[in-house]
Amino acid sequence: MSHRSWRTRLILISLAVLTLAGAAATGASAFVLLQLGRIERHELADVLTSAPQQPVTAADVLIEQPATMAANPDSSAGSGMSSDEAGAVGDDVSAGDESDAVSDSSGIADRSAGQPVLPGGPTGENYLLVGTDSPVGLAADDPLRAGHSDYNRLADVIMVIRLRDDGTAAMMSIPRDLAAEIAGTSDIAGTGVMAKINSAYNRDRTTAARAARLIDTVEENLDITLQHFVEADFQAFLRLVDSVGGVEMTFDRPLRDQPKENATDPTESRSGFVTGAGTHLLDGRKALAYVRSRHLEEQLPDGTWQRHGAWNDLARTDRQREFMRVAAAQVAPALLANPINLLAVLDIAADHLSTSDTLSIVNDGRRLADKFAGLDVDADVEDYELRVVDVHDPVRWSLGLDPQRAEHNQRVLDVFRGIGWDDIVESRVRVQVTGTARHQVAAELSELGFDAQAAGPMPEGISDGLAGTVVYLAPQGRLAAGLLASHLLPVPDFAGHAELDATTVILHVGDEPPRIDPGHRRVDVPSADQLAP
Repeated sequence: MSHRSWRTRLILISLAVLTLAGAAATGASAFVLLQLGRIERHELADVLTSAPQQPVTAADVLIEQPATMAANPDSSAGSGMSSDEAGAVGDDVSAGDESDAVSDSSGIADRSAGQPVLPGGPTGENYLLVGTDSPVGLAADDPLRAGHSDYNRLADVIMVIRLRDDGTAAMMSIPRDLAAEIAGTSDIAGTGVMAKINSAYNRDRTTAARAARLIDTVEENLDITLQHFVEADFQAFLRLVDSVGGVEMTFDRPLRDQPKENATDPTESRSGFVTGAGTHLLDGRKALAYVRSRHLEEQLPDGTWQRHGAWNDLARTDRQREFMRVAAAQVAPALLANPINLLAVLDIAADHLSTSDTLSIVNDGRRLADKFAGLDVDADVEDYELRVVDVHDPVRWSLGLDPQRAEHNQRVLDVFRGIGWDDIVESRVRVQVTGTARHQVAAELSELGFDAQAAGPMPEGISDGLAGTVVYLAPQGRLAAGLLASHLLPVPDFAGHAELDATTVILHVGDEPPRIDPGHRRVDVPSADQLAP
């Protein structure tokens, strides 16, 4: 089973209540409606953000573009690939003429040169999914209670799911140990308290207050918007495994996670997991202990014990993924094969699931059930991962976004802003500005989001004696050049430059600098065989 396949099934399990509710509500019995009515809903509509407009991309502004460049908003073919792998892929109109020429990026607007291009409507919504490690329901002597109170509800799993109107989806895990400024807090310097992002879910007593703080923290630190919230505690996980009779796992060596006699901190969280080598059927309690283990040890052939892998949250996350990969193949068929199991899922959901008041359990369940009925989990769901590094300051030990992979991380986050992995937008276009007023023009383009810089020495092949404004582009650079030209009035001339890449252009400013328009206009960029060198 592929990596994407098991994670995709995890998405569907996370949203199973809504889709099952939609299917069940079609011929709903009083029992089903009663169970659905027990699902807790929190007043978060004022905290969650409305879905933003669809950004304008380079493909939206080009005229007579090849079919391969057609606008494909927020449905790129990305699957978390690195930025290295993804990289290579008219006349002046016055403001007074715009009233009768307004258009949008929906694909049915006027395609003539100079016509304004406006952002389209929202094409998807983001769901914040949280799995909590509340000890409520665990026995008083359960090792999983170590270091936890009934009020302790850390966000052990944080995931953002983007469900698009075209029936596709994207998913992204947020590392629970990611260092972040916690919303609504202030230190002695007046700035937000830096802590691990999951701690935002442990500062308040009510689920609504916890959810509101985590929503604000995610939105402010990652600069994405969230439209819905869903929470499930780990008791749901435990009961779900038990409802299908357990999950079989195979282990090469005996494993344990128990306090050692010389433990420096006996209150340290220990899961109590113990197993021998071979294949074992894990019930819900034992499965939960395995996936939550932080100090897993393995027994060597001579009987001694040593650390199993790294004792950090990334290793635990890998272990959780391994379990989910195996469990998905066993749990999903068991649930679908027996209607009694489906009713058990509704019962579990009623006890352990809560949502924001932006969701109608029945109506949104029907909508999601209809929309994703034909979902191809391997082809229609994209799996994205943020690149992180260890940091030791200011949060003792935590994770930070890898500065060496900043472009990759921005592309991942862009997907959840409605921008496809391969779409060309201002932030992905490098502009070298030469000629007259190059510093001023570069500054104005930077304000629009371009990676623009005033060039030092004149690049080879560029003449400083040109009277007009010229955009130099590579043969594969029509998209980048078109996006830049859509902001320039009057529309510049175009020329070829073989040494540029697909997302780098040179803007040579002639005797009279162009006006930089923050809006977008349609432009006609010549094809490579028409460009003079």
